[in-house]
Amino acid sequence: MSFVSQQSEKFAQVFDKSPYQSFDPITKIQYLQKGNNVIFGRTIKDGDYRKLIYIGKVLENTVGANYLSADAWLDVTYPHVIYITGTRGSGKSFDLGVLIEGISQLSDPSPIQNEVEPTCSIVIDTQSQFWTLGYKPNPAVPENEVQLEQLSRWNIRPNQLASCRFLIPPNSKKVTGAEEVFHIKPSQVRHEEWCAFIGEQVYSPQGHVLGQTLDNVPQLAKENYTIDDMISYIEQDSMWTNVPDVSRNAVIYKLHGYRRTGLFSDQGLEIRELLKPGQCSVFMLRDLRSEDMALVTGIIARQVSAIMGEHHKKLKARAFFGRQDDIENLPSRVWIFVDEAHIIVPSDSMSAAKGALIDYVKRGRDAGLSLVMATQQPSAVEDRILSQVNISFSHRLSFQSDISAAINRVPTKLLRQLKFQGIDISDFGDMLRGLEAGECFIGDNNTSRAVLAHIRPRVTSHGGYSPR
Repeated sequence: MSFVSQQSEKFAQVFDKSPYQSFDPITKIQYLQKGNNVIFGRTIKDGDYRKLIYIGKVLENTVGANYLSADAWLDVTYPHVIYITGTRGSGKSFDLGVLIEGISQLSDPSPIQNEVEPTCSIVIDTQSQFWTLGYKPNPAVPENEVQLEQLSRWNIRPNQLASCRFLIPPNSKKVTGAEEVFHIKPSQVRHEEWCAFIGEQVYSPQGHVLGQTLDNVPQLAKENYTIDDMISYIEQDSMWTNVPDVSRNAVIYKLHGYRRTGLFSDQGLEIRELLKPGQCSVFMLRDLRSEDMALVTGIIARQVSAIMGEHHKKLKARAFFGRQDDIENLPSRVWIFVDEAHIIVPSDSMSAAKGALIDYVKRGRDAGLSLVMATQQPSAVEDRILSQVNISFSHRLSFQSDISAAINRVPTKLLRQLKFQGIDISDFGDMLRGLEAGECFIGDNNTSRAVLAHIRPRVTSHGGYSPR
C-alpha cells in the first residue's frame, strides 16, 4: 500500500513471505497501520506524513508485531547525513539513485513522492554513471528490460528527472551530448586545499610558497587570477629572498602539471548557478585523478555551505524582525551525494575535501544541508564526517575491517539473532555477508534496531550495472 487513494497507484505487496526470520522484536518504529507504512528519519507528529520518499519494503518476519512487506519511507523534511555501505554490486549506487529520484523534480507525478517539495541536489559521480537519471529505462538494453519488469512487479511506473544538468571536466568525452564543461578558478581554492592537493602540509616549505603566493597574486594580478599568474609570481626571485629555490621549483613544476590538465581557468564554475530549486547537477568525474575529484568536491561543499548559511541567516533575521528585505531566490535545502566516499575523504591520507565536508556536516543543519555518502570501503572513510551520521543503509560486506567500521556507524541497535532459511545467525557481520543485492539493514535513531529491507527498483534508468 501507499499514501495514494487510487488502487492503480498503490504499490504491489511484492513479498508475501521471506527467508529471513528475526528474533529481536522491534519495540519502537514509526508505523502507520493504515496502508502498512514505516517511516525512517523522523518522528511523526500530529499525523503529518508529508515530505516522505518511497525507498522500498521491509523484508523480515519479526517476533511480535510483524512488518513484512510494509512500505518503507524516508523523511526529507530535516537535513540528514546518510551513510550507505556495501561491496561492489550490492546496491550502493542504486540506493543513491533511489534517493535522488525521491527528492528531485520528476517529469511525471509519481507515488514514490508523498507531498515532496523538489529539492536541489549535487551529485559527485566518480564513475560517471548517473547521466541515466535524465532518462527512463530503455527496453532495448537487457539490464533496463529487467528493471522494467521489476517496476511492473512493484506497480511503479518508469520516470525521469525533469531538471538535470551534467557537468564534465575538460578533455572528457560527452555521453549524452548535453554535458557542460566546467573549470575551477584558482581563486576558489584555499591555501589548505592547495596544500592537500599537492600533498604538502600547510607549514611546510612548499606550503609557505603557496601561502605567500595566494596572499599576493590577487593584489598584483587580478582577483580571478590564473595558474600562469601564480607561476609568474613564484618565478620572481626578488619575492623569495629567504626561500630555497628547490621549494619554489617544486611548486612551479606541480602547477605546470595542473595547468596542462585544463581543469583550472579564470572563468570557472559559479556555484550559485547550481542552486536552483528542484535541479539536480551531476558532476561526471571518472576521468579525473582522485585528488582532482576531492578538490572539486571540497570547493562545491565549502561554497554551498557558505552560500546557504548566509541565505538562512538572512531568512531568519527577516522573519524575526518582520522585514521585507529582498532575498536571493535560492532553494531552502540542498543535498550533496558522494559516490565512492573513500576516494573523496580517505581516512589515512590528505584530501582537499576533508575540511569542507567536515564543516558541511557539522554546521549544515541550520543551513538546510544534507549529505549522502556511499562506499565499498567503510574502514577507509574519514571518521570525523561519519560521526554525524543519523541514517545508515548497510548492504553486503565481506572483510571484517569494513564490517566493523560500518556497524560502528549504525545509529541504532543491531540485530542480535536472525534465522535465514533455517540457519541461526547470531553475528551481525555474518548477517551482512549473507545479504543479496538490493537487501540492506536500515538504521536510524527513531527505530529501536536496524530493520532489514529491500530497496525498490529505480524509476530512472540505472547505469551502474556490470558489463556483460
